[in-house]
Order: sequence, then C-alpha cells, then structure tokens
Amino acid sequence: MSKFTKLKNDFNNFILSNDSNFFSTNEIKIINLVIAKFDEIAEVGTSGGNRRAKLLKELFIHEWKNVSPQLNIVNPNTPTTSFPIKHLKKIEIENFRGFSQAFSHEFPKPYTLIFGSNGTGKTSFCEALEYSLLGYLSEAESKRYDSSKYIVNFTTGKGQKPKLTVIDNNDNEILVTPSPNLYHFCFIEKNRIDGFARISANTPANQTQMLSTLLGLEDFNQFVSGFTENIENYINIHETDGLKYKDLAQKTRETDSDKSSIEINNNNLSKLLIEKEHLIKESKLTMTFQELDTYIHGYEPNSGRLFEVENEIQNISSARYESNSLKNITDNIDDILLFSEEYKQIKAELDRSRDQVSYKQLFTAVNELRELSEDKCPVCQTPVTEVLINPFDHAIKKLSELSILAQMEDKLESISEEIIAKTTQLLSDINLKVRYAKELSSSIQFIFTKDLLINELKLSNINDKIINVQELINEITRNKEALEVIEELLNFKNMEFEKSSHRKAALQEEKQTLQVISNKIKTILTKESTYQNLINDANVKLNSFVKNNEELLREVEAEKEQIAINKQFVAAYKSILLKLKKYNLDLPVKLISNLNDLTRDFYNEINKHDADFELIEKIELPVKPEDRINAYFKDNPAKAVDALHVLSEGHVRCLGLSLLLSKIVRDNINIIIFDDVVNAIDDDHRGGIRELLFNSPLVNNKQIILTSHAEEFIKDLENQVGKKQHNNLISRVTFLPPENRIIRTDNISTSHYLTNAKSFLERSQKRDCLRYCRSALENINSSLWKRLARTYNTLISVQIRHPKGMPDTMSAALGLSKLMKDLKKKEGILKFDRIIETYDFLTGLETTNNTAWNYLNKGTHEEEELFEFDSLIVKKIYEYIEILDNEAKAV
Repeated sequence: MSKFTKLKNDFNNFILSNDSNFFSTNEIKIINLVIAKFDEIAEVGTSGGNRRAKLLKELFIHEWKNVSPQLNIVNPNTPTTSFPIKHLKKIEIENFRGFSQAFSHEFPKPYTLIFGSNGTGKTSFCEALEYSLLGYLSEAESKRYDSSKYIVNFTTGKGQKPKLTVIDNNDNEILVTPSPNLYHFCFIEKNRIDGFARISANTPANQTQMLSTLLGLEDFNQFVSGFTENIENYINIHETDGLKYKDLAQKTRETDSDKSSIEINNNNLSKLLIEKEHLIKESKLTMTFQELDTYIHGYEPNSGRLFEVENEIQNISSARYESNSLKNITDNIDDILLFSEEYKQIKAELDRSRDQVSYKQLFTAVNELRELSEDKCPVCQTPVTEVLINPFDHAIKKLSELSILAQMEDKLESISEEIIAKTTQLLSDINLKVRYAKELSSSIQFIFTKDLLINELKLSNINDKIINVQELINEITRNKEALEVIEELLNFKNMEFEKSSHRKAALQEEKQTLQVISNKIKTILTKESTYQNLINDANVKLNSFVKNNEELLREVEAEKEQIAINKQFVAAYKSILLKLKKYNLDLPVKLISNLNDLTRDFYNEINKHDADFELIEKIELPVKPEDRINAYFKDNPAKAVDALHVLSEGHVRCLGLSLLLSKIVRDNINIIIFDDVVNAIDDDHRGGIRELLFNSPLVNNKQIILTSHAEEFIKDLENQVGKKQHNNLISRVTFLPPENRIIRTDNISTSHYLTNAKSFLERSQKRDCLRYCRSALENINSSLWKRLARTYNTLISVQIRHPKGMPDTMSAALGLSKLMKDLKKKEGILKFDRIIETYDFLTGLETTNNTAWNYLNKGTHEEEELFEFDSLIVKKIYEYIEILDNEAKAV
C-alpha cells in the first residue's frame, strides 16, 4: 500500500477535474510517469539541491520511452447526487493500533460522545473510523508511513482493517467502501483548526494557505510546491550544447550558407505541408493533396471536375408552370354543385314565403301596442282572455318566423358570393390549363364552348347564370381526359424544373468552391517547385561533405532527436505544472464557494454570548485566490474589514469551525466526526458550541460523533438537554485507563446529572442521588437564566460568597422564581406555573422546615452521624427536579 494514499487521491482529483482532452499526449505521459513512481516522487522535494528535479531527470532518461501515452486513470467513485450514507451502524475493531482484542461498538443514537484521557484508546477508535471511511490515516501519511503498517497492533504484531457497517440511503445495512472524496469532510480535526488560526494572515497568499490547512490540503500544497519551475536546468534542450553538434560545427562553417538555404526552404516546405493540410480540410474531400489536384484540374486525357461543372451549367435551362391541380379543380366543382343545390333550395323556400312579409309591419305594431293595452285586443278591444288566439303572443311568434326568413335571405346572398368566387376561380384554372396545353403540346385537344370560357358572373344576374355554370361543369367533365393529360405533363415539367434549379444552384456553388481551391493549389505548387529547386541546388554542394562525414552526421542526428524529445518533455512539464499549480491555487476557493450565509450563521451561533459588535452581519468568502475574507460587523454593517486580520485567534478558530460545518451542511453530509475539536476552541466559546450541537436546526438531523478528553465539556454537553432528550439522543463511550496494553471501555457511565441521580435512586443510594440532584439543579438554574435572558430582562438579586464565586444555588432559585412570578403577574404568562411550583417545593415554600432544601444541602456536604434520608422524600425531590429539567429546557 502507498505511503501517500491521500496525496495520490488529491493528485488523481486534479487529473479527473478535467477532460482527458485537456492534456496533451506528452502531458499524459508525465502524468502516467508520476503515478507509476508516485511514492518516490512524493518522498523528495526541492530541498537538498532539488532532489525531485534530479529524480525526474533520471526517470525521464530511463523510463520515458516505455511510458504509455494513454491516460488509464479512472474515477474510483461513481458520481452521486447525495451523500450515500444515512448513518453509521456498527464498527468492529481488532488488531488495529491500540486494539489488540476484538472490540465492537454500535451507534444507536444521533449523538455519540467518546470520552477518555490521553493514552486510553480514544485516538485509536477515531482512527478506526478514519481508516474505514477514507482508506488511510492522516497521521501515518504526515509521517510518510504506510498506513497498512501503521495500523499494526504492538502486542499482537498484526494489523486488520476495521469493519464499519452503515445504513445507506435505501435503508440497507452494508459495509462501507472507503472513499477520500466522499468522506473527507466528515472529519473535523483539532490540528486543522489549530493550523488555520496560527498561520499569519498578512497577505492573500497566506490566507489561501490558511484555507488549505483548514480543508486538509497542506500536504498537497507541499507536494505541488516540490516541483521545480526550472526543469530545463537539469535536462538539455539546446542543440548547441550537444558534443557532436559542436564537433560538426567546427567542420562545417564553410557550408553554413547552404545549410541555411536548406533549412529555410525546408521550413517553407513544412509550412506548405500545413497549407496543404488546411486546404484538404477546407475542401471537405477525403483526398490527398495530389488527388485533390487531379480531381479539380484533371489529368490527360480526362478533364477535371472544374471543367465538367462549368460545362454542365451551360447546358441547364428550364421553366416552371404554376397552376392549381386537377384535384383542386375537382374539389372546386363539387363545392359549386353543393352551393348551387343549396341556393335552389333556399330560393324556393323564400319564394314560398314572400306573401308573409306584408304582415311584418302589422305584427310589429301589435307588439308595440302591448304596453298600452296588454289585457285587450288593440283592434277590437276584446279581452285577451276571451279571444281564440292571444294577439300579442301571436305577433311575437310571427315576428320570430319573419326573422328566420331574413336569415335565409342573408344565407342566399352568401351562397351567391361563394358560387361567383369559386366559378371565377374555376374559369381561371381551366383557361390556364388550356393555354399551357397550346404551349406544350399540339396533341392535347379541348372541346369547350368558346363563350363559356370567357363568361363572367355577377351577383346581379346570378339567377340567370346558374344554368351556364352547370354547362361549364358539364364541359369540364367531358374534357376530363385532356385535363388529366395536361396535368401529368405539367407535373413532369415542374419536376424537371425543380431538379434543374437545384442542380444548377448546387453546381454554381460547387464551381465557386472549386475555383477557390484551384487557385490555392496553383499557388502552393508554384511555391513548392521554387523551394525544392533551391534545396536541390544546396544539396548538390553538400553531397561531397556528407560522404566524408557520414558517421559524424549520424551521431549529430541522433543527438538532435534526443534534444527534440527533451524539448517536448520540458514543454509538457511546464504546461502541466502550470495547470497543477492553478488547480491547487483555485481549489480552496472552489471548495468553500457559496458558503457565505451558512458560515455567518454558524459563527454567530458559536459566538452568540459575545457582544453585538463582535457578531457578523455579513461575510464574503474568497471567490478568487487573491481575495481576502471580508467581514461586516453588526455595529458597522456597511464597512468591510479583513476578517483574519481583525479577529482574535479564538474567533479565527471559531471561523474555521464555522467554515467546516458550513461545507458539511452545504454538501448534505450526514455524519460529523469531531476529533478532539473542543480543545482547539477557547473556553469562552465552548458553550456556544454545546448549544449549537443540540439547538441548531442545521445540524440536528445529522449523526454526530465527538471525541474529547475534556471532562467538564463532556459533562456540560450531556447536561445541555433534559433527561428524556438525553436518553433518546446521546450515547457515551468512556475509555478507561488500559491494563496490560488492553483497551478498556465503559458504555454505561454518563455525566448527565439526572441520569446518574436516577441510577443511584434505583440502587437506594440516596446521598449520591441527592448530590446529583443538587448538581442538576445548579445546571438547570444556569440554563434557565440564559434561556429567559433571550426574551426578558432577567435582572435578579443573588448572593455570592466570595469575589470569584458563583451565585448561591438557593439564591439563584429564589431569584428566578420571583422573576417568573413577576412576569406571570405583569404579562399573564402561564407556562411558568410548573417551574414556579417546583422552585417553591425545592426552596421550602411548600414544605415544612425546608425539608427539600435541607435534603439537598445534607446530601452534598459531608457530616458524621447524619440522620437517614427518607426514601419517599428523596424520590419526590428527584421527581420535582426532573419536572423542572423538562420544563426549564423547553422555555
């Protein structure tokens, strides 16, 4: 296994960040050479007279010819749209670092706290997770030690890979496959935050270095910087430095002019080859230059394509005949017949109804008189109830019938217009067919009455012309065969026209293209002949010299070939080094892109107990390597300042942690492993981290594993939540001091006060139960005071026994109780009732002789011959404090 698994993975990421076409053939050979000899190359750098450059020189001399020009690296990680693991399930460890015996641990809850002093095995446990997820150990690689050897247990002399079982996104239980790319940012390490805070931030370059350290890229930075930019100092790329070249130069000064002529004209011929290649591509014909010349200009006795195209263009001529098709004529006839029939029917109906028109005015008058005499006939004054037919209703009915008659008249006029339009079009179509027949063929004969073809219909005499239309249609029907013949002839002629038109246009375009190519071919051939003649003349003069120095010339040519290869190598080396350095420079900025708002939110959450002027309104992370991190503080949100220059070291550490958390959230990583991170953060901000871990909606859906040897932090972290939440959320592993190099753990121990109090209560150890109840109460007082301060003015009176002491527990409880009673009285807040009731019980307001408070005091202080505690009272005190815990931590 490689000593540099992570470093090699980072180098592979650089290669895979670009398409293979991004690299030239020689660049690919350099990549393959570096990959093949990666450990050797990574082992050395620019120190010691630039040992890496000397190593690359040796590798080039001995390996270059055998290196493949094909890029064989493949992406080991199939791209996914989401983080592939829901949560860790179980880890099994044996013969790994400090673990000599089999050890397994399940992760049953969202939060796993790993506590232990130095040397107890806590680090080995965390390294087992790292090795399982990443496939290497950062500590081993930093020491340039093979990870597979580094994991060997000292006692057994064996090394085994841990087995980490996880739940994937399909809820399947699987063994995890290591992947640096997928799981690198699951780990938040103390050393990376320390490094981020300690590097000077004076320049943008230093700030980029700080980001690289935070993101775990410092080893890759060193690897990239280990490549010299002056590789030509180690590999000869100048012909004049060749020994054989110098020897030959001494003998050939008199032939310099001839050589110069040959060189110049060979260069000219080489340029012509490029021109030929360009011309071949431009022609889009799959031919060599010679074949292209023959194709265009011909070769006796065959004429070229250019001549053939010109000749064909001259012989093309045609005309187009525009007319409606016979089908259109037939369809038009059908329409005319239908309209004529409809016209006759409507006309007949109208003729039958004409005698009713005279009644229209009568019925209109009757309808208008209805308003004057609705109950009597307007003519005879007979009551409407006594007449056979209601005159008003009858008038409305008849007016409706006359309305239908008017619609029929409109319809008749519309049909007349259609008959005129379609018959006019029919006459035009037939006349055009007859004219085309006379122009194209004397064999096509039409039998039309002359008057019919010049007939003209008008609306005024449509009644008289219906018969003429029918006669026209009849004559068209008789001439159908002739119409079909002329239709076929016109179609044929038009098809010829279409073909010839397209053909002529294509030939004109082809001629233009061929003429351009022809001119270029002639120019190239003229130049080629000139250059070749000059070369031949110079070669004649050199022939005698060549015969006398054949061996020396062969040696010089071999030397030139090697130097040409050297130049290619150096050019490719410089090119790929430029790409590698740009990638390395851009990588930190790329990794933290689009994290501004998340970073600000995390930073303010961690520092929320600081003054407002220390909180950030807006932060601008770099978008280019030369950018700084700009912060806008809440007290002056319009002014940008260099964050890493202004912030204290403690705040810079908080910023580093915020950046890493932001990336985890942005990348939807479901697992966060804090490797002793607490010790990288100063005491003033650890409270903010505790609250963030349990209260921030950004991380409360993630699995969190936290290792620490800070006992007080673990204690405070466990008591951050109520007992019920603690039982559901947190599991803890305590690493005990080892015996005989055997790691020991305790999965039962906890620092949660009420959990311990409950345990001692169940074992009837009443004093210990009361001691933890007292500690729980102190913790609840502090937590509740902070929670109330977020919303209310929490100025209360307390007693402190000495200048550096904490408020007395009784004093704090009474003060908080009084505060909530005042709030309830002033603002009608009812949610404090149970808290107030509990405080009243504990402080003695609802018991005789302050029994509860006496128990809490006596259970804490050591006294001889103390009375026995009443189990029922102890149980009641525990239950009240548990109620207080649940209620207070829900405020």
